[in-house]
Amino acid sequence: MTGPNPEPQDRNGQVRIEMLGTPRITGGTHAHTLRTTDLAALIRLRPGRTTEYLCRAMDPVNPWSTRSLHPRLSELRNEIGLTDDETPLLPRPKNGSGYVFHPAVASDWHQFQQPAATGLAGSPAQGTADLESTMALVCGRPFDGRTLPWADPVIQEMLSRITDTTHTLARRHSDGDTPDLDAARRTVLQALDIEETSEVLHRDLLHIERAAGNPAAVRRTVSRLQQMARTYDITLDTLTENTIKLVLSDHPSPITAS
Repeated sequence: MTGPNPEPQDRNGQVRIEMLGTPRITGGTHAHTLRTTDLAALIRLRPGRTTEYLCRAMDPVNPWSTRSLHPRLSELRNEIGLTDDETPLLPRPKNGSGYVFHPAVASDWHQFQQPAATGLAGSPAQGTADLESTMALVCGRPFDGRTLPWADPVIQEMLSRITDTTHTLARRHSDGDTPDLDAARRTVLQALDIEETSEVLHRDLLHIERAAGNPAAVRRTVSRLQQMARTYDITLDTLTENTIKLVLSDHPSPITAS
């Protein structure tokens, strides 16, 4: 498949493959089909894979043929274009090597990972801004709306890191002499929309609402948590059950409980 000559990319409009929400490609020259976007995500997350691997991964039940794959690759090359020095952003493999994007091609997941690691390891004073910046990249459930067997392991990793980041942010916003419970609540609610089965985030929200003096919100959160457990046939952790008893009692609520 041939197409118009791709235009060099302006670095202010860097090509980026987004996966922390509905998959899409930003900064390219054309609109992108779902299949082309899925293929781009696969190559970005599994660099160096062969033609045979890509064909199997894109449809494990009915693997693509090379006749199906190559037009998609050509379409992707045309859509994302070239670097400023006219180097293809998706070079053709040489000497048996696999498919790898040019380093100029970014992804929101890779942009999330390093600041998240730095923020989680840093002190509240130094690391909170990094965690806030990583959560700003999250637009929804990873690969929202797409069923991609090859992506299942990385989706679970993404959800785990989002949960860890949110939990740490909630604690940091809730700690200290001047806690910002509104910021803590916003962070937790954003993550619960993405990972509604996370008990640690439900516990965070219960402690936040208890500390804020919102008994009605506490009861709503307990009901939401119990409904989630029924929907997914989950037996709640002992810690979660104890947290429910605590926030519904008259005892003080430790905001930073695990």
